[in-house]
Amino acid sequence: MLSGALAPPGAFASRGSRPDDRLEPICRGIHGLQGATINLESRVRVRFAPSPTGTLHIGSARTALFNFLCARHAGGDFVLRIDDTDAARSQDRHEGAILADLRWLGLDWDEGPDVGGPCAPYRQRERLDGYRAAADELLVGGLAYPCFCPQERLVELRAAALAAGRAPRYDGRCLGLAPREVERRLAGGEAAALRFRIPRGDIVVDDLIRGPVVVGADAVGDFIIVRSDGVAGYNFATVVDDRDMGITHVIRGDDHLTNTARQVLLFRALGAPVPGFAHHSMVLGTDGAKLSKRHGAAAVGDYRERGYLPQAIVNYLALLSWSHGDDEVLGMDRLVADFEIERLSLSPVMFDQAKLDWLDHEHIMALPAEVHERLFAERLPAGTPPPAAAALAAAFQSSLVAYGQAAALAAAVLQPPALPAALTAAPAAAQLTWFREQRAAAAAWLDPAAANDLIAAYRAWGKERGIGARDLLMPLRIALTGAEHGPVLPYVLAALERGDTLGRLDDVLAGSLAGVPTTTPGDTP
Repeated sequence: MLSGALAPPGAFASRGSRPDDRLEPICRGIHGLQGATINLESRVRVRFAPSPTGTLHIGSARTALFNFLCARHAGGDFVLRIDDTDAARSQDRHEGAILADLRWLGLDWDEGPDVGGPCAPYRQRERLDGYRAAADELLVGGLAYPCFCPQERLVELRAAALAAGRAPRYDGRCLGLAPREVERRLAGGEAAALRFRIPRGDIVVDDLIRGPVVVGADAVGDFIIVRSDGVAGYNFATVVDDRDMGITHVIRGDDHLTNTARQVLLFRALGAPVPGFAHHSMVLGTDGAKLSKRHGAAAVGDYRERGYLPQAIVNYLALLSWSHGDDEVLGMDRLVADFEIERLSLSPVMFDQAKLDWLDHEHIMALPAEVHERLFAERLPAGTPPPAAAALAAAFQSSLVAYGQAAALAAAVLQPPALPAALTAAPAAAQLTWFREQRAAAAAWLDPAAANDLIAAYRAWGKERGIGARDLLMPLRIALTGAEHGPVLPYVLAALERGDTLGRLDDVLAGSLAGVPTTTPGDTP
C-alpha cells in the first residue's frame, strides 16, 4: 500500500528509486535505458495478472490460456504477475491456489513471483516505488491533479448522473483549484486522491480482434489513479507494470474495453509504447449471464476436484474460442501451432457442460492404460487392493466422464450387495455351486484374462446343459453385485478377491434365486 496521503509534486520521486533502476538489462532496455536486450518489434511479451482475492474462474483460465498460447506460438515470454494492491481482500492462500491451478492446466510461465525473472518483483505490493515515481511524473507534467472531494460528494455525483440517464463522471471541481490552495491543503495534511486529466477528444483503441474501437472521452472522465489512502488504482498500476515489464500484447475479456481506453491514455502520458490490445468474448451461462456458481462449477478448482483432466479443460476452452474445422480433440501442441489472436471469437460463447463431458471422456479414452489406472485408483478409498483398482479402471474406462465418478462406480462392485428379499428357492443353485467350486480352485486374484477364461468355461458348462446365456449369467451377476446391470463379469471377478467372491455366492446359496428375472435364451447380460 502506498503509505500516507498524496504528496505534492516532487515528493513521490524522493521516496525511493524507480524499480527499473534496479532491474536487469532486459527490463531497463525496454525503456531505452543502457543495456537494451529486447527488440519490441520481434519479441512478444504477454502477461496474466490475476488478483488473489478468490479462486481461478474458468473464464480467467481461458484468458490465461490465450496469453500462454500467444507466447508459445511466437516464441516469446509468458509473464505471471499478481495484482494484489487490494490488501484487504488479497490472501496468500488464494495466490497459491491460482498458481497451482495454472500449473495443473499446463500453463507454465517464464517469469513470475515463484520463479523470478529479470523484471522482478512480480507482486504489485512489492512494486510501490514505481507507482510513486510514475505518479510524480504525471503531477510534474500537469497530467494529473490532486482531488480533495470527500467520498460522500462523489457518491452524490454518481447518483445524480445515473438518475439523469448519464454515465457517471467526475465534474472537475478540483481541477480548477489554484496551485497555492493545493499546496496549502496538502501541507496541512488534508487527504487527496490523484486524478488523471483526460485530454479532449475520442479515444481510439486499435483492437487486434475487433479493429478500431472508439470510446468517447465523456464516457471516461478524469479518473482516480492513486486513492486518498495512497493505494494505486488498478488502471494506473497495471499500466506502470506493463510499461516496466515491456508487455507487448494485452489479451483479456471485452469487459475491460473501458479500462483499456483509460490505459491507452496513461501509456501515452507516460511516454510508453502502447501494447497491442485484444479483447476476446466472454463465457456465459445457459441463461446468457456471465458464468458463475449458480450455473454449476465455475472455478478451475471445482473441475479439478471432480476429476476432470486438465487437457480436456484446455481443449474445451480453446474450442469455445476459435474454429478448428472438424477436429475437436486437440492437444496443447496443436493449440500452440494453430493460435492466432485475430481468430478469437467476437461473440459471447455459451458454456456447454455436455460438450466438456464428452471431451473429457475422449481424453480419458486416449490415456495410456497405466496413467488411466493410476488416476482411477487415486480416487478410490484408501486400502483398495491394487488388483481390484486395476480391474475396475479397465471396466469403467469406456463409460467414465470424469475421475470423480470412480469411487461411486467402484462401490457398486466392491460393496457387499443387497440381495432381493424374495429369494427363497434356488433354481440356479446347481450352476452357482459349480461356479463356486471352480472359483475356489483358482488363484486368490484373477486378472481379467483369467477371469474371462473362467466365464468361458462356465458358459460352456451351461451350454452343454441347455441353459441360455442370460439364465446362466444373470444369477451370477446378481449374486456378486446385487444388480442386473454393471461392468462385464470378467472385470467383476477380477475386482473381487477369491474369499469375497465365495462369500457372496455362499450368501445366495444359503437362500435362493427365485426372484431372479429371466428373458429369452441367448440374451447376454
